[in-house]
Amino acid sequence: MTLAIIAGLGFATYSYFSLEKEMTQKLESKRFIVPTEYYAGPRVFSARNSGTPEVIEGLFTKQNFRRREYDQRLLQGDYFLADREQCSARMQLPLDENQVGCLAWVNKDIPTEKVDSSLQVLVFQNDSTISKIFAGAPFQEVTSAFGEAPLLAQYIGNEPLMQKTVTLGEVPPTCSNAIMAIEDAQFLEHGGVSFKGILRALVKNITTGRKEGGSTITQQLVKNYFLTSERTIKRKYQEFIMSILLESRFNKDEILETYLNVIYMGQNGSFQVRGYGAAARYYFNKEVTNLDLSECSLLAAIVNSPGLYNPFKKPANAERRRHLVLEKMKGLDFITESQMATADNTPLPRAPVTLATETAPYYLDAVRKQLDGLKVPVEGLRIYTALDLESQQAAQESLSGHLNNLEKTNKHIKGLKEKGNSLEGIVLVGDNRTGLVTVVVGGRNYRMTQFNRAIDGHRQVGSTMKPFVFLTALINETPEGKPFTPITLLNDEKQQIKYEGQTWAPENYGKKYFGTVPMFYALKNSLNAATANLGMSVGIGNIVDVAHKFGVDSELKAFPSLTLGAFEMYPREVLQSYMTIANLGTRKDISFVRKAVNADGAEVYTFNPNERQVEDPAIVASLISMMKQVVISGSARAIPLNGFTNPAAGKTGTTNDNKDAWFSGFTPYLTTIVWVGYDNNLQHKLTGSSGGVPVWTDFMKKIGSRYPADDFALPEDAVKVTLDEDTLKALNALQAPFDPTSVELVFKKGTEP
Repeated sequence: MTLAIIAGLGFATYSYFSLEKEMTQKLESKRFIVPTEYYAGPRVFSARNSGTPEVIEGLFTKQNFRRREYDQRLLQGDYFLADREQCSARMQLPLDENQVGCLAWVNKDIPTEKVDSSLQVLVFQNDSTISKIFAGAPFQEVTSAFGEAPLLAQYIGNEPLMQKTVTLGEVPPTCSNAIMAIEDAQFLEHGGVSFKGILRALVKNITTGRKEGGSTITQQLVKNYFLTSERTIKRKYQEFIMSILLESRFNKDEILETYLNVIYMGQNGSFQVRGYGAAARYYFNKEVTNLDLSECSLLAAIVNSPGLYNPFKKPANAERRRHLVLEKMKGLDFITESQMATADNTPLPRAPVTLATETAPYYLDAVRKQLDGLKVPVEGLRIYTALDLESQQAAQESLSGHLNNLEKTNKHIKGLKEKGNSLEGIVLVGDNRTGLVTVVVGGRNYRMTQFNRAIDGHRQVGSTMKPFVFLTALINETPEGKPFTPITLLNDEKQQIKYEGQTWAPENYGKKYFGTVPMFYALKNSLNAATANLGMSVGIGNIVDVAHKFGVDSELKAFPSLTLGAFEMYPREVLQSYMTIANLGTRKDISFVRKAVNADGAEVYTFNPNERQVEDPAIVASLISMMKQVVISGSARAIPLNGFTNPAAGKTGTTNDNKDAWFSGFTPYLTTIVWVGYDNNLQHKLTGSSGGVPVWTDFMKKIGSRYPADDFALPEDAVKVTLDEDTLKALNALQAPFDPTSVELVFKKGTEP
């Protein structure tokens, strides 16, 4: 017996010091793990954008900004809303009778010494637009203002989570009392393990048959922070020893603060909600400092089992458990009877409207791949992306809505769906002014498949390639030595093209041919025969050079079929090259990241769009005028018919085997790329018009309408020409009922008719 006692004491001593060493190592290592934080792009406000004071105020209240009076000094996270007279008095600037008021704010991440100079002001017009924007001290008129960049996601390694570290001083005493009342009433008294609690739990388990734990808050912290949740004697023994060790190393405040920061509080999509700081935001859209009794008691209820007591999914359970917390608090004299009654009758919070949860991970995947390509390790960084959450949500809805509708109403696609084939798609959106990519929808749902089609998909592009054929022509001359223009006549007839000993006979869609037609007419109606003939005339190698110059990186083999897009490209290449067109030949490198900052606040990456002019703006403007006809009366004419009427240009893309459907379109402000198809290359029998255009239109009606209905800029060396009905007849450009009797085109000066 003596030997057994000695052996037991020896084992206990060894275990004590062994576990102390292990705990110290884990504690030190975890203290140095800084999560990688991803921030969405800030809301950008520009002069003449649509906006009302009420709608924009809602954006700031959602981000927990504090409203102040117009004559008060604004600090970080403050804003005021003022009428015309108040705004004029605060800014010391006169406002005219059409300006109805203003909203001013200071973002939360501004250093204290820069608060006054970081004030931004939106002045509103009575036509529900932003009239002017001011910033700084003294105020200077600027073209744009930026809202707060919202925290989007956090990762430790590959583990996605939501976590906001708070100090115990930020946690209301009511919350601390609530968690102790329900989880560990003797927390302030025991030394890590409550023998009373264990005995009480044992008695209840025997007498009632219900399982009740006897773990203290310290034990729960040890289990969550250092150990796993496996139910083994060894794990329970380690928990027992380490809890005592923890109490000997740290005081109660430190233990409780750590517990409130690491405890698992639920799941938001693929992201774990860890700690009270993140839970307050997720469940109540509040900072933890602002929680009241009903909210504190609900969080304490959730701790026991976040799935079982989720107020959004199991409200009855949540209310019952919250009531138990309040009873415990009342029994310990933490609250009064009336306080308990008020909290007990407070409605549960509503589920938050979380934007783009199904597809935002595709964007983060694109971010990680960009930084990995730049050899920038992401661990521990604060990464400020260009993701526009509202636009991402709109794109997600537009794509899924169209695909769902096709799988219900299209007989062929419905049949494929019944056989287990899911139609997929992508949406990519870039801001032409900055080069930043604001939307990446790489599929219908990231949880269903993590393959990011928008970044890693390599698909045939079909007629998406045709603008580069026509652009190459506009740069060059005809065999007769005359410049190509939008009205240069092309031969659209079926014929055989011989190339390197092979014969190729391109066919028009529906096998309909139009004879001799002008270039703009061939492009707007996506005529294969005319395009192939033009491509052979200007040289396939020249077309390859132009495509590479505008942003295509994939290898392009100089075969005649390249003119019709019979080769693969990545969607991001389509976006890059079409944005270069939209910018009148100015190429800006695209990026998903605005900047990345390390733990010391130093910027380890800052996006530089590397802007350069790669082609004559007048020639590109001429191409854009032709691509506008695609939208006005060509293969994408459904766009204005279905409600998006801002000036836009683009090109449908349909592969010869009907496996890929594209629409790539742009306004002066945004370029949006849509692709629809099957991962296993099944034939869906859609065209760019039926597959891509509906998604593009629906998205742009929601997001494109934010921007002014501006037309594309006209370069100095370009001139607009309007072709009348007689001219169009003479050009053979009035062959269909929807062909307009008046067409506006752009010519490089000196080439106009």
